[in-house]
Amino acid sequence: VKVYLPETTRNPYTGKLYKPSLDFSGPRKARALVDFASAAVPSSVVQVPADKVSEFAANGTLPKALLFTSKSETTTLLKALSLSLSGRMLIGETRAEKESAAAKSFNVETYPSLYLLQPEGEHLLFTGELKPQSLRAFLEEHAAPAPSDDGAAADQGGALVIDEAVFKSEVEPSQDAWVLFVSESEAPTSTAEADELALALFGQARVGVAPSSLAPRLNASPGSVVALPFGTGAKSKAKAKAFAADAVADAKKAALDSLPDNLVDRLSASTVDAWIGGALSTSQTKAICLLFSEKSEVPPLFRSISLTFDGKLGFAMLPATLMPRFNVQKAPALLVMFGAEAADSKEGGMQLQGMQFTPQMHGKFSYGNIANFVGQFVEMRLAELGASGGDAPPKPEPTPKPNKDLGPIPELSAETFEEECTSKGGLCAIALIDGGSENVNKESQLQMLTGLRKRKAGGPLAFSWVDATCHPAFAAHFDLSEMDLPTMVVMSPSKLRWARAIGAFDAETLGTFGSGVATGRIPTNEMKALPPLEAGVDCATVKRGADVVEDDGLADEIMAEILEEERRAREAREAEAAAASAASTQQKDEAPTRQLSELEKMERDLEECSAHDLLCAARREKQLAKIEKKRALEEKLREIAKKKKKKAKKKKAA
Repeated sequence: VKVYLPETTRNPYTGKLYKPSLDFSGPRKARALVDFASAAVPSSVVQVPADKVSEFAANGTLPKALLFTSKSETTTLLKALSLSLSGRMLIGETRAEKESAAAKSFNVETYPSLYLLQPEGEHLLFTGELKPQSLRAFLEEHAAPAPSDDGAAADQGGALVIDEAVFKSEVEPSQDAWVLFVSESEAPTSTAEADELALALFGQARVGVAPSSLAPRLNASPGSVVALPFGTGAKSKAKAKAFAADAVADAKKAALDSLPDNLVDRLSASTVDAWIGGALSTSQTKAICLLFSEKSEVPPLFRSISLTFDGKLGFAMLPATLMPRFNVQKAPALLVMFGAEAADSKEGGMQLQGMQFTPQMHGKFSYGNIANFVGQFVEMRLAELGASGGDAPPKPEPTPKPNKDLGPIPELSAETFEEECTSKGGLCAIALIDGGSENVNKESQLQMLTGLRKRKAGGPLAFSWVDATCHPAFAAHFDLSEMDLPTMVVMSPSKLRWARAIGAFDAETLGTFGSGVATGRIPTNEMKALPPLEAGVDCATVKRGADVVEDDGLADEIMAEILEEERRAREAREAEAAAASAASTQQKDEAPTRQLSELEKMERDLEECSAHDLLCAARREKQLAKIEKKRALEEKLREIAKKKKKKAKKKKAA
């Protein structure tokens, strides 16, 4: 189930418009879907404080409507109306109380009340039902006219209509290559042929329609087609190439051939290894893009890709003779690759990993499809490396790496919990460690966590730590105790879900665990509420662990008595079981011993502990608890069987 958002977005590589969508993964219930869709509706409603109502009324020339409401949240209906009337009416809402000056100036009697703010200063009260149809009709009647569709072709990615001013501001200072259709008119309009070429060249070269008055400056005649080469300052009359009206393909080729190939290195068997090592270390994504081709010149399409993602990856073209080394079967072929630590390397060696552009999966070899493929890979790599992904623009400027010096990992307390976890909006990765002075590993653990936080900066996880021996209730919320420290939990404050890390407490294990939870590979558990953190606790002075009890020797005696009693009881049960077994197997010499019941096996495996072996005693307590639980279950089952038998007898007697 997908929910499509109201706005449209232009694909930065194909130039086509599309509607962003959200995946609905909740329960397949009407209420859940309605709540999800309602929460996803964006809002253009202006929030007006009680003392700013007059300023809202005087803001701009657009018609305005103001809703007086007592609700704390903006309704879906009002958000939808604000979107549909965007650019035609300004819709605001205020929570000014009935006794306020703003409410009195509007003579508000009931809530909610909607008023139209008329230009002459009067307030027109909407007296109909607050329903979509009636509200829409009322507001449409007073909204400004819808804007005209002039210039819609250019907005849809079509050719740009150029005049003298646009030529000076858009074409002359531009670095892009251009194809210009020189019109025979002084006031040209775009044509279907120009718009089609603009979509075909989107991201590689730009297309425009120029008036006949610009023909002398382009060294062309009206009705011709002109190619202006790539490069700043390259749009002069001397560098313009004019073609006949029916030679649009030649003009397109001239524009594309002007794209530089200096960002693409041409490799051979003797240079490929050295180049890969350097490119992996210098590109922003620590990755490379390789084109295997039988051609001698770099194709314009690959030049365009290298310009679009300049600085993000290293680009190279390799001969077809090197395809077997990279497991490539057929040319042309395009691969994106990155270095990863070899799983079987004892010295931390690197091996190349990546993916290949396949027309069956990604579409035909075109700029838009390849740019989409490379762009998604760049986004994924930047996210993995802790940078910010986002939609890369068609010609992005190389950006410096973000500053990831975040300082030490923050400690959670009642005062910082919201700031460091719940307000972050994503997942909270919380390390639970013993913060006491007796923990000699505390500083090394915090240093490791600080490094992990730095490495994962920009991702979906907000890292922090909590002193679990100072806040035992926090650990107990996840069924954890001092015996489980150190460990980490990842939780979602909004969804009330959590998962605990299993394994070594090191950066590699915790990093893999956090990524697994974020991507949904690791399942999570439900929790009823957020974990508690007691306010005002001074962890420097808090009492930790159990009280120290002086050993007077009595504990040994008590434990010895308990163990002796348990031993006698166990021997009695075993003797009783042996007698019963001997009686039942009198006629079966081949089976001299009987099978122990599950309860008897549990009693047989019960550990024997000394008084000072606390770990053994803890395990023994758990074993005893399981035995008692099993015994109670068997007793309950016997009672149920007895009742069924009694019921069957009554039924038979009747």
